[in-house]
Amino acid sequence: MSLVAEFTSALRHLRRSPGFSLLAVAMLALGIGANVAIFSLFRSIILSPLPYPEADRLVGLGAVNTAKALAMPSLSASDFRDFKENARAYAALAAFRPNFTSYRPTGGDAVQLVGALVTEDFFALFGLKPIRGRIFTPEEFSVEAARSVVISEGVWRRLFGEDPALLGRTILLDDQAVTVVGIMPAGFREPEFVDLWLPFPAEAPENLARDSRYWTTVGRLAPGVTATAAQAEAVTLAESLAREYPATNRGWSASVRPLLDLRVDGLRGTLLMLAGAVGLVLLVACVNLANLMLARGVSRLGEFAVRLALGASSGTLARTILFESLLLALGGGLLGTLLAIVGLPVLTGQLPPGIIPRSHAVAVDSWALAFALGVSGLTGLVFGLLPAWQVLRTNLNATLKAGGTRGGTGRFASRAQAALITGQLALTLMVLTGAALLARSLFSLQHTPVGFDARDVLTLRVAPPESRWQDFAALNRYYERLVETARRVPGVEAAAFDSSAPLCGISLRYPFWVRGRPRDEGNADDAVFNAVTPDFLKTLRLPLLRGRFIEPGDERTTRKVCVINQALAERAFPGEDPIGRHLQTVPFLLSEYREIVGVVADVRQDNLADAPPPQIYVPQAQSPWFFGTLLVRVAGGAARLGELQAALRQADPALPMDLVPLERNIARTATEPRLRTLLFGGFAAAALGLSAFGLYASMAFTTGQRVREIGVRMALGASPAGILGWMLQHAGRLCLAGTTLGLLGAVAFGRVLGSFLPGVTAFDPPVLLAVALFLPCIGLLAAAVPAWRASRLNPTQALQQD
Repeated sequence: MSLVAEFTSALRHLRRSPGFSLLAVAMLALGIGANVAIFSLFRSIILSPLPYPEADRLVGLGAVNTAKALAMPSLSASDFRDFKENARAYAALAAFRPNFTSYRPTGGDAVQLVGALVTEDFFALFGLKPIRGRIFTPEEFSVEAARSVVISEGVWRRLFGEDPALLGRTILLDDQAVTVVGIMPAGFREPEFVDLWLPFPAEAPENLARDSRYWTTVGRLAPGVTATAAQAEAVTLAESLAREYPATNRGWSASVRPLLDLRVDGLRGTLLMLAGAVGLVLLVACVNLANLMLARGVSRLGEFAVRLALGASSGTLARTILFESLLLALGGGLLGTLLAIVGLPVLTGQLPPGIIPRSHAVAVDSWALAFALGVSGLTGLVFGLLPAWQVLRTNLNATLKAGGTRGGTGRFASRAQAALITGQLALTLMVLTGAALLARSLFSLQHTPVGFDARDVLTLRVAPPESRWQDFAALNRYYERLVETARRVPGVEAAAFDSSAPLCGISLRYPFWVRGRPRDEGNADDAVFNAVTPDFLKTLRLPLLRGRFIEPGDERTTRKVCVINQALAERAFPGEDPIGRHLQTVPFLLSEYREIVGVVADVRQDNLADAPPPQIYVPQAQSPWFFGTLLVRVAGGAARLGELQAALRQADPALPMDLVPLERNIARTATEPRLRTLLFGGFAAAALGLSAFGLYASMAFTTGQRVREIGVRMALGASPAGILGWMLQHAGRLCLAGTTLGLLGAVAFGRVLGSFLPGVTAFDPPVLLAVALFLPCIGLLAAAVPAWRASRLNPTQALQQD
C-alpha cells in the first residue's frame, strides 16, 4: 500500500471515531497552543532584534558601584556629556529620561502624558525616520529656541484623530505653546511607555548634577568596534571622572551591554519558566493520548488481525497508527495555533504599559507557525510510537485464532498504561507544586506589611510646569495650595505631598553624609529622598517611633531638619541615638547639614518583595522637589473622587486629574508575580485535568480487559465492595508511585523557581504535603467511577463475555 493510501486509510479510521478524534485534538490544542503562545512571546521579546537598522550595534551604558553593590542602567546628564565628548567607541551617543507633561486641549480637561527629554543625537542614533514631519534640528536644543515636540503615532491617533494638518500646529504642553514638528511610527518605543519627545537644552542646570544618575544612555558602536572594546573604554573614562570629580564619582565605574539584553533581562527568566511549564503540560497531553491510543489499539486488534490475513503487513498497520497520531497532532496544532493567535493580543492588551517590553510586537509570526508545525509532528511521534510498537510486537495471527483481544497484548497495554499514568501523575505533581509555590509566594507578597495604611488614600501625580513657579518658594506655595484645597473637601481626613511616595513608581535615591565622619564621597550610603508636607504621617498613618515629624514651622528660613526611618537609623547609627545628629543629602538643593529630629517606621518603597530601604524625609518648604505625588485620605475613598477632582480643578484648571487609589498602585507592583501565578496555575489546572482523565480512561480500559476476571472473583464470593476496593487499590498504587516520583522532581523544580519565590523557600513542606495529598485524592476520584461500574457487573454476564 502506498503512503498516500495509508494516509487516506488513517484519516478514514479517525472519521469513524469522531468522539475520540475531537477529544484528542482538543487535548493537543491545549498543550500545543500554550507552547505556541509562550514561544511567540519569547521570540517576539527575547529573540527578535530591536526594530532598528543594525540593532546589534546598539548598546546601553550604565553606572556601577561595587562597594554599594549597585548597578544602575543609566548615567547622570553631566557624565553623559563627558562620555559623549571623550568616547571614541561610538558613531553616536544619546541620552533620555522620562518627564511628565500636561497636555490641555482646547475646551477640554488636561491630560497627563509621559514625555522623554532627549539629547541631540537621539533620533539619528536609532535610525528611524518620522512617518510625518521631521526630527529636531540642532538649534532646537537651546533654551532660547522656540519649543517643539515630536509625538508618537499612538498619541496622534488617540488625542488628535490622525489629523494630517497637525504638523506645524501649536499645542499647549505644560501651559506653554509648543509646535508639533514630527510624528514617529508606532514601532518606535524609546522608552516603552513614552507619548512624546522634547529636546533637552544643553544649558539646562541638570547637566551639572553628577549624582543624579537617571539618564538612560544609548550608544551606536562605531564600525569595527566591539562591545568589549567599548566596555574597556568606558571603564577608563569612568576612572578619569572619578579622579576629576571625587565628590560624586569616586567608587563609580561604567558598564556597556547590548541594548536588547538590557530591555529583556527582567523577563527572560519568567518566559523560560513558563516555557518549562507548558512543555510539561504538552508532555502530559502526549502521555494521555498514548494511553488512549493503546486502549484503542487493543480494541482494534481483531480488525488488525483480519487485515493481516488479507495481506497487510505489520509495518503497514504500525504506519497506519503513526499516521493517525500525526493527523491528530496536526489537527491539535492547527486549533492550538488559532487559540494562540486569538489569545495573545487579549493577554498583552490587559497588561499595564511597560510590564512586557515590546508587547505591541508580540504576534504569532512565520517562525511561530514553523514551531507549531514542528511541535505537532514531534508530538504525534511521541504519543504514536508506543501504540505502533504494540502492533509490531503482537502476534496478530494468534489473536485472530483466539478470537479476542485478551492475553499478552492486554497485559502489555495494561503495564504500559500503568507506567504512563505513573509518569503523567509525576509530571502533574511537578507543575502543581510550581503553581502552589508561586501562589503561596504571591499570597505572602500581597499580605506583606507595607508599613502604612493605604485604605481610602487617593494619589495624584503632580509635575507643575516651570510657568507655575519662578523659584523654590513659589513651587512650595503651589504644592501647599493643592494640599490645602484637598483638605477642605468634605470627607477628607488629611492630605500631604511626597516627592517619593511609597509604592507609587517614583523613588528618588541620593547619597547622604553624616557630619563628623570621614566623607568618602563615592561610597556614601544612599537613601530615598522624600520632600514632604507636615501631614504626611497623618495621611498614611505612618508610626512615629522617636522624636517628632515635620511641622508647619519648618520653613526655608528656619533650622534645617529631617526625619529618618528605622532602616537608616540602624544602618548609619547602630546602637546610637540618631536624634540630634546631622546629615547632608542632595546638596544642590540645600548645602547645609540637617538635624535629625525624628525616626519613623519603615515602609516598602519600590515593590512588596524588597526590604524597606533607608529613607530621609525633609520639609517640602525647605527643599521642594520638581514633581511628586499628592496623597489624600478621604472617607469613602474612590466614592468621593468626583468632589475631589472638582476642587483640585478649581485650584489648577490645567492639572491632569488622574486620581488613583493607593491600593491599586500597590497591587500594580505585584503585576508580574500575579501574571506568573495565573499562567502557571492555568497550566497546572490543565495538567491536573489531563491526568485525572488519563487515570479515568486507564481504569475504564482495565475494567474492560478484566470483565471475565471480575466475574470469576464475584462467582467465588467476592462482594461488590471487595471489587471496588480491589480496583481502587490498583489506582492507589499508581497514585502512590506517581506521587513519589513527582515529589522528587518537584523538589528539583522548586529550586529552579527559587528566584521567583519571594517570601517562600523552594523546599516548602506544607506545599509539598498539600500537593502530595491533593493529587492522589483527585486520582482516586477519577478512578472511582470505572471502579464503581466494575463492582456493579453481573457475574453471569461477565463470565459469558469473551
